Amino acid sequence: MIGVIIFAYGAPSSIDDLEEYYTNIRYGKIPSAEEMEAAKERFRQAGTADLLGAVTERQAQALSHSLQNIFIEKVKVYTAYKHTPPLVEDTVEKMVQEGVTYVITLPLNPLYSKTGTGLYQRKVHKALEKMGISIPVLDINHWHTHPELVTAIANRLETAVNWLPGNVHNKTAVIFTAHSQPGKPETHKIYSEQFFELARNIAEELQLETWKIAYRSAGSHGELWSGPDIKKVIQKEAEKGRKGIVTCDLLSLTANIEVLYDIGYDCQSLCKELGLEFNRAELLNDSYDFIIALTKIVKERAFASDLFQNCLIK
Repeated sequence: MIGVIIFAYGAPSSIDDLEEYYTNIRYGKIPSAEEMEAAKERFRQAGTADLLGAVTERQAQALSHSLQNIFIEKVKVYTAYKHTPPLVEDTVEKMVQEGVTYVITLPLNPLYSKTGTGLYQRKVHKALEKMGISIPVLDINHWHTHPELVTAIANRLETAVNWLPGNVHNKTAVIFTAHSQPGKPETHKIYSEQFFELARNIAEELQLETWKIAYRSAGSHGELWSGPDIKKVIQKEAEKGRKGIVTCDLLSLTANIEVLYDIGYDCQSLCKELGLEFNRAELLNDSYDFIIALTKIVKERAFASDLFQNCLIK
């Protein structure tokens, strides 16, 4: 049995879960009443249940069906989260109990970082070691330039740009974004290089004339964070005479409250103040083309691995 594990930051199932969720994020420090009310208001403004958990579960269901077409053995896709149940360790234990004999880790964020995708994968290996279980594990990383992924994002971006009024198309800047990383640039070199490579490939596919790189969600601590900040880039583009802004996130491919605010609501509000037209490229979520892209990525990596030569449908 092949167990594929996909990861996400957290999946609170109710607004009542938010205090426990943010306490976990803050390493046990309970947020103040004011902080919790502000957090709840963000989720209320979204006007829907938190999307990250719901969409991640649907991604798992879709991948279970699509991946079964490439493997002889039974395939089941599991979800695991960093700050809400099921935690990575719990999911690994469940996989072992259900008879998984091969493990594939598939982070759904295409940009690799030690504190992001790398952290989740290390947790899987440590959980197996702690249980004294020896199961072959295939970690899938560095799939950020896969043609199917590039095309899927490019299609959303093209739709977003075309939605703007025709008279601003020639004066519109596309801003590719990713979550800011703490520390000196050399500490997240792979992450920033992959960010640029994916942005460049999308821009080339759409033949974009004006596009920029920017970071979002920098922490409020005094430490150094990767930049430039997206709001500063928008302000500079306005000063250059741009009339439209389109944002496109390349780290979060699944909707979540952070990215919806940081490159959606907040940037939209800023653009309104600056007199700019604004739009945001839709995230891939559990769309058909994204699931097919992930299936092809898994198939290609499995074919290239000695672990799965007897498991694949030729």
